[in-house]
Amino acid sequence: MSTPLLACEDLRVRFQTHAGTVDAVNGVGFEIHAGDCVGIVGESGSGKTQTAMALMGLLADNAVASGSVRFRQEEILNAPAGRLNRIRGRRVSMVFQDPMASLTPFMRIGAQLCEVLRQHSGMTRKEAKARALEVLDIVQIPEPRRRFGMYPHQLSGGQRQRVMIAQALLCEPDLLIADEPTTALDLTIQAQILDFLRSLKKRTTIVIITHDPGVVAGLCDRVLVMQAGRIVERGTIEAIFNASEHPYTRTLLADLPRPDTRSQAGPQGLSSEAGARSDALLRVDDLKVHFPTRVQDGLRSRTVPLKAVDGVSFRVAEGETVGIVGESGCGKSTLARAVLQLIGSTGGRIAWQAEDLSGLSRKAMNERRRDLSVVFQDPLSSLNPRMTIGNIIAEPLRRFHPEMSREDRDAAVLNALRDVGLDRKHRNRYPHEFSGGQCQRVSIARAMILKPRLLVCDEPVSSLDVSTRRQIIELLKDLQEKHGVSIIFISHDLSVVRIVCDRVLVMYLGHFVEIADRNALFESPSHPYTQALISAIPVPDLAAQRQAERIILSGELPSPTAPPSGCVFRTRCPIATDLCSEQEPEFRTLDNGARVACHHA
Repeated sequence: MSTPLLACEDLRVRFQTHAGTVDAVNGVGFEIHAGDCVGIVGESGSGKTQTAMALMGLLADNAVASGSVRFRQEEILNAPAGRLNRIRGRRVSMVFQDPMASLTPFMRIGAQLCEVLRQHSGMTRKEAKARALEVLDIVQIPEPRRRFGMYPHQLSGGQRQRVMIAQALLCEPDLLIADEPTTALDLTIQAQILDFLRSLKKRTTIVIITHDPGVVAGLCDRVLVMQAGRIVERGTIEAIFNASEHPYTRTLLADLPRPDTRSQAGPQGLSSEAGARSDALLRVDDLKVHFPTRVQDGLRSRTVPLKAVDGVSFRVAEGETVGIVGESGCGKSTLARAVLQLIGSTGGRIAWQAEDLSGLSRKAMNERRRDLSVVFQDPLSSLNPRMTIGNIIAEPLRRFHPEMSREDRDAAVLNALRDVGLDRKHRNRYPHEFSGGQCQRVSIARAMILKPRLLVCDEPVSSLDVSTRRQIIELLKDLQEKHGVSIIFISHDLSVVRIVCDRVLVMYLGHFVEIADRNALFESPSHPYTQALISAIPVPDLAAQRQAERIILSGELPSPTAPPSGCVFRTRCPIATDLCSEQEPEFRTLDNGARVACHHA
């Protein structure tokens, strides 16, 4: 057998904290050979990232590492900085999860790339610039010369991640370690990054770290499954996905929502026109939300409208769950805030039953808010860190029911905790003492304490691990069945939407492009954008991954300050024609009841 490129034996990582010693990695061992593509899979806290940091010599100051890590038979664990610097960046490179935290915000992209080359390769400024532009082109950055002079904040999330990959590839390393490289990205951009990583397999060895088994299914040759700092199962991609033996691996795979499974959740028989009757709980007609923004026009700047939401209409029926899906920047969160009257609208009408919400006084709207509630994406950001869980959940009761006695309020809080699967002992704890999933349960308990009739969930599971995500989804379904609440569920993850929702509204650049029943949308998507979104879902099934026809969209979402003429999707559409640039498509109803805005669907 050939000598391994990287060999790790009995690796242990411990952190010294005020609360005592924390064992993050416990006796991990594996080998990586040249040409391998290996996935390390596990949930948050499993030790996978700390394993990678130990390999790179990037552990925190309070960490103690032991064992052995050899790169090309040279021991590098706890090696002197000089020896590590000869290896890091040149022979072994790493792509981190959050590019904004890894790129220097006050340095231009080009300067950061050239700095790496000059440090490791001794190139001249001219040579470094030429190489940097070459690699930016390799990672498919559009207009590389223009992006070369930009700052990180001027790039989109997908472009920043491509810059991180470019930086890692500059010196043509033997080994590339990618830590959750697609976690924060939309599905379409994730598909682009994964497609590029597949092409990289021909030129370098790759280790990809992820919490999502679906990501490694179409990319890796071997998989290591980590739990509680240990490797609990290892094997070929076929063995792990088709014949896994460890209970944790089987649970991890079972917890993944599958877009190819027909859902039976929720009320049956709701068509794309559901809620259109006069007794619809919520009616939104031709809603527009435009923000005035300044753009540079040569030497001058001018004010133009940023069309976040541009003429959308939909209904929500009693007890119905409506999903709104689309990429970041498409306007779905702005739409939710407008429905909740947290921001004003530019035009259109939002009616709660027969009552126009935009015409209500502040006092009347505040009273109406007891019927409308919201669960945000990041629970830790939406929970007051200085308040106990009990006080956080009780806050709406104090606001809307000041006459309620303390005993009744405490009883309501305990009932809410029980509804979301938390214990009464949790009420005296603070948010930082809970996991992300537990904090989201607290957010849901607070949102449901007033028994609202409409619950708006804005990406409620996108920041959670696979198993926790499944638990929160089941919790929302149980609460809806128990209380009959209607739900607007906003997400970029269509596999989750299929489990939760009755109808789905597909949104692109402030417009709805397809509205359909849940199963009709997934079994027969009509709009090219919907087809691309569904094809981009990483499925934890090898056969499905290999047979799937991937639709990789080029580019990213255009600016809402200058949307394309005609069809807003035409600049990325694989079937666009001249008609698409000349005429905006109108909605038409198909045989399966779906409504689609496309000239060619």
